[in-house]
Amino acid sequence: MVKSICKVICFLFLGAFAIHLSGSELDFDPGNGGIQLPPGFQSVIVADNIGRARQIAVRDNGDIYVSLVEPHDRDYVVAMRDNDGDGRVDIIKYFGELDDRCKGLRLYGDHLFVSSSTKVVRFKLDEEELLPVGPYEVVVSGFATQRSHRDKVFAFDDHGNLFVEVGAPSNACQEHARTPGSQGINPCPHLERSAGIWRFKADRVGQTQLADGYHFATGIRNSIALTWNARRQQLYVVQHGRDQLFQLWPQFYNEKQGAELPAEEFLLVRDGSNFGWPYAYYDHFAGARMVAPEYGGDGRTQVSEGKYDDPILAFPGHWGPNDILFYTGGQFPKRYRRGAFIAFHGSWNRAPLPQQGFNVVFVPFKGDRPAGGYEIFADGFKGVDVLESPGDARWRPTGFEQGPDGSLYISDSRKGRIWRIVYTGKDSTQIESTAVAIDKGESRGQVWEDKFGAGEALYRKNCLVCHQANGRGVPDLQPSLVDSKKLRGDAAETIRLVLEGSAWIKNSKYDMIMMPLNYLSDEEISTVINFIRSQFANEPGEITADNVAAQRR
Repeated sequence: MVKSICKVICFLFLGAFAIHLSGSELDFDPGNGGIQLPPGFQSVIVADNIGRARQIAVRDNGDIYVSLVEPHDRDYVVAMRDNDGDGRVDIIKYFGELDDRCKGLRLYGDHLFVSSSTKVVRFKLDEEELLPVGPYEVVVSGFATQRSHRDKVFAFDDHGNLFVEVGAPSNACQEHARTPGSQGINPCPHLERSAGIWRFKADRVGQTQLADGYHFATGIRNSIALTWNARRQQLYVVQHGRDQLFQLWPQFYNEKQGAELPAEEFLLVRDGSNFGWPYAYYDHFAGARMVAPEYGGDGRTQVSEGKYDDPILAFPGHWGPNDILFYTGGQFPKRYRRGAFIAFHGSWNRAPLPQQGFNVVFVPFKGDRPAGGYEIFADGFKGVDVLESPGDARWRPTGFEQGPDGSLYISDSRKGRIWRIVYTGKDSTQIESTAVAIDKGESRGQVWEDKFGAGEALYRKNCLVCHQANGRGVPDLQPSLVDSKKLRGDAAETIRLVLEGSAWIKNSKYDMIMMPLNYLSDEEISTVINFIRSQFANEPGEITADNVAAQRR
């Protein structure tokens, strides 16, 4: 009798706790915080303007932790608590003075794990306190310092293992990076330490990559979206595909193909998996893995069957997958359970086409594979119907967490808004299907042709994909040209920048190095510089081919 009474009391307590957390007292935003959700779902803005957020974690007591791309003072992690239960945080505190920006963040046991570009650390958490107890401990270090794809996101399995993604410090492992026609290095040396997944012990400190790590999988260019599916006991990632097929190989790809290829790949990763980077990429229109042009491909040649592992699902090119979560809660309708949510941060490499992504998709699963295609779950983050540059997006979804009541938390990297998505509808059949069929009927030979002046044509072909149509660049990746001091300054310095690239510029805050455009003729360089100066810096076009020739000498 006593046991029965205890069970009833426990059931009632947990039921009341779930009702409280799942929305009975939440202060829902009437406009869902500016985003569109399926019928039956509502959103509360948990926090706003906390900093450029990345991954998010929620404790069983409701405390929230978020990693930041840029520090608040010198701290890269924000801790938040909701004291009155309305869903909006009342306490916001910052901690975590690391050596570099923070993107990876996960809870494991009684620790909060956080990663910078060179190491994974852990903070001890107290049951009652919001902030960690004491300084952090270094779990894994010894990763090579690199400029691009340097963020070390990670995941834990159920067997005490820590999986760390090590992105490739390269786009396509060319002899001369991001240079038209440059061949690929064979074998690619980056595969020894990067472009894959490494496994470590989750409960051990003081590990290093080469001494203690196990090279679990390879051929993955960059996979910020990484998670362990506990039900299927499998590791999954969604990787960022390579860039600039058209800009680097215009003899094989037109502008439209360069914008839409290759696919962003959803991968089921097993011990020993090899997904082919840099030697191959996946073409979702052809439904096949293709030989990369740096290694003898021409946009049509497929790799030998079985040489590399294929994705379990392919998404449109350059959407920018940044997090993945398998839903295990009981709050959402049954059709969402065991499926995957994926946050697409949004593209930059689709220029001159409008940018895409900037949404949250849902992938239903059957067993360990997707049950068909995908559907848009949350949209409206970019704030406009047509987005030309990612820097103009209102929000960019980037991180997920499932709350203890089954709510879905989403973080934003523009200013730091946190949404909490709750299902409050009674009839799940009200959800409108927004399923997206995978289009394989695209004409691969379609030509993307427009006529421009000589300067604009050169800009579109060589510069636009990085600096964008409006010249404002891409946050963190490439600088804005608008009112740039370098364009307004000494003409010789501007010419040198185009001829030599930006590697000689010290203390650059941008991830991507502008590679030299010295394959252009003196006349072409002067023409494109004059166009850029007049278009974005209101400077007269006074640079001549002779000026370029003198600087080249």
